[in-house]
Amino acid sequence: MALLLRILLILSAIFLTACEHKERDIKGTAMNTYLAGCVGGGYTACKLNCENLYGTSVTPDNALQMNTCLSNCNTACNISTLCLQLQQACKRDCGSNYTNCLLILGSNGVGK
Repeated sequence: MALLLRILLILSAIFLTACEHKERDIKGTAMNTYLAGCVGGGYTACKLNCENLYGTSVTPDNALQMNTCLSNCNTACNISTLCLQLQQACKRDCGSNYTNCLLILGSNGVGK
């Protein structure tokens, strides 16, 4: 998992250094949101974190917290959303950035 986070950070550094200032702000926000919300760098790690916090099975006592935590993982760990946000920040030569983002991050296991 640490390797995935390193890859994600390297990609974010590449994205951030190749952009204008406003573009960097949008892309930086997207990367920070992903890293902050997707605990562990992928859905599986995020789900395990939820289970560590609230238990491995849903009970009447933990149902709301567990569902909220898992829902947050679904949203935060979605690489399609991350790539879409990065694509929206692009100002030039953006043709296949979204597809490339999905291919690069997906093939490296980010978001899994």
